[in-house]
Amino acid sequence: MSESRSHEGLKPVQEYGILALLVLIAVPLSMWMGLRDGLDLVKRADWKRETAVPAAAPAKGTADAAPPSTPEGVKRGEAVFQANCVACHGSNADGKGPAAVAFTPPPRDFTDPKAKWTQGRSPAEVFATIAEGVQGTGMAGFAASLSEAQRWDLTHYIRSLPGIGKSADAEDP
Repeated sequence: MSESRSHEGLKPVQEYGILALLVLIAVPLSMWMGLRDGLDLVKRADWKRETAVPAAAPAKGTADAAPPSTPEGVKRGEAVFQANCVACHGSNADGKGPAAVAFTPPPRDFTDPKAKWTQGRSPAEVFATIAEGVQGTGMAGFAASLSEAQRWDLTHYIRSLPGIGKSADAEDP
């Protein structure tokens, strides 16, 4: 009489081997798919920047061009940020969104008060950056996709974050 193999289970070594094989396949595959999705976000952001119609931004340094910041406006700006900016800047505004790995230079960390702001920190400069984007970076302009009121709300939200700080390039609001 020949012994037949039982179907009750595999030996522990075989179970661990199958588990290791799954991990060796699943982890790189999921990382590749995440990177591919991040690169797709970058391509879409570049497309938005190329097709955006530049809006007339207020002149730098004109204090009366910016509507006053209000708690309601900052709250609306936070919602605009969560809907449009987290892919690159992260939900905590720390520059660590899922698409951030594809950018050089990396997205702005709005939580770092020591960071140098290439376009400036004044309300008019932040508004212009949101509207026009930043040449040579992954920052796309949002003049075509956000209303002027949404861009101002977003400006006030960004300026409420701890990274606005006080430095040589910061202006008083």
